[in-house]
Amino acid sequence: MLSKDVLRNVEILYRSDNYHDFINIEYLTENTFDVKEHSCFICIKGNKFDSHELLHTFTIKPILIIANKQIKTDIPYVIVSDTLSVLPLICANFFENPTHHLDLIGITGTDGKTTTALIIKQLIDNFKSCAYIGTNGFMFQQIQLKNSLTTPKPNILQQFLSEVLKKKIPYATLEVSSQGLDLHRVDYLKFKVAVFTNLTHEHLDYHKTIENYFLSKLKLFQMLSEESYAVVNLDSEPYASKIMTETKAKVLTYGKHVDSDFRISHTKTTFKETTFDLILKDEIYKNIRLNLFGDYNVYNVTAALATCHALGFSLDNMIPKLQSLQEIDGRMHIVNCGQPFPVIIDFAHTPNALNSLLSNISQVKGKNLTVVFGSAGERDQSKRPLMGKVVDAYASNIILTSEDPKSEDTLDIISDITKGIKNVFKVSVIPNRKKAIIKALEMATHDDIVVITGKGNEKYEIFNGYIIEHNDIDIVENYLQDKYQEQYIYSIANM
Repeated sequence: MLSKDVLRNVEILYRSDNYHDFINIEYLTENTFDVKEHSCFICIKGNKFDSHELLHTFTIKPILIIANKQIKTDIPYVIVSDTLSVLPLICANFFENPTHHLDLIGITGTDGKTTTALIIKQLIDNFKSCAYIGTNGFMFQQIQLKNSLTTPKPNILQQFLSEVLKKKIPYATLEVSSQGLDLHRVDYLKFKVAVFTNLTHEHLDYHKTIENYFLSKLKLFQMLSEESYAVVNLDSEPYASKIMTETKAKVLTYGKHVDSDFRISHTKTTFKETTFDLILKDEIYKNIRLNLFGDYNVYNVTAALATCHALGFSLDNMIPKLQSLQEIDGRMHIVNCGQPFPVIIDFAHTPNALNSLLSNISQVKGKNLTVVFGSAGERDQSKRPLMGKVVDAYASNIILTSEDPKSEDTLDIISDITKGIKNVFKVSVIPNRKKAIIKALEMATHDDIVVITGKGNEKYEIFNGYIIEHNDIDIVENYLQDKYQEQYIYSIANM
């Protein structure tokens, strides 16, 4: 694509003498290690690095540079006021606005983004085809790719959506994080539906206040046109009302609130299934069955149904498909290797997510909860004692351990968590996560439920800049299969 087309509608403050409108651009990047032949390189000033200062490190020189200040180079360049906010427009131009030709569904909120997005994908896949972008990677058709950010950077995001369009896939779900909104990653995307799941304590290390956190989320709904839909959890006040006031989109609400357009009622949940009634203005769907556990998954499913309804799908066709939903990777994952006690692995890593998970599990009578958890380093420290308080309310045994401590000391993080725990006598501290998990399994009897939270199906832990191979599910399955081998073989044979 020619430079004049890549820079269409971009306000340019300065052009170098050797710049012209007919530079042939074949690739976009803001990563100095990712420059290829005929690349356009966009300089970004980040928290740790300013790529304006790294132009001498190119192995392959780009054909054009976009900067926000004067630079010393013989490469053609232009200057704009803010490269971070211009980047998504450049990417939209280069990939020719794929979201103008497919229906994009954005899901934002503190908890439930991944599950809701993947339920929407599964439901639509029964009738059409839907892609997914988020914490669990990039997915379309039978292809699954890794993703390091909940909401990818604009060049990666637009490129993937362009590929989705080429495959003639008409729908895509996208997890939209507050930081992704703040950093302009979803600017110039056209959303058909935006979903608000909830807003609770999280990311205050970045946003500083809950109000700032909400204002970042609100941006998604302010982007919507009058032809779009906002699907809003009416039980998450006061934020739901503020979203409905600020958006131009048509609004569909869901929740247990009596005024919800998609009203949840009579929820019952066990490890085997969950049932609920769904009340609409002119119709009631009774005893809807899910093979997913927990009241919180009823919210996720209802958000997905409201979204599909907004897209024109029939609820009469969608609801029967709920019984065949596949488990979401790393979310409420129940391990069965023949052991006499349940083991549950979940991604829950916020006070609200822990409370939703443990309050549902604690309804199983006659069982003691052993909870293995930690809190991520270099993240919101104020949530740590709140997480401790939540787990203390439900657990008989608590094992505190690491969870991506990064540059922080694991014991310092654990100390922060214990500030919220009143009964310290039920607490064990085992900083090594693998050893902590195995200890919980060794202790467990038929009277126990072991719950391991924070990592889900992630394949690594991060220590001081090093990525260490680690997977909670693999550790649990390897230990239990070895210890309960005969029972495991029997359970497999009778599946």
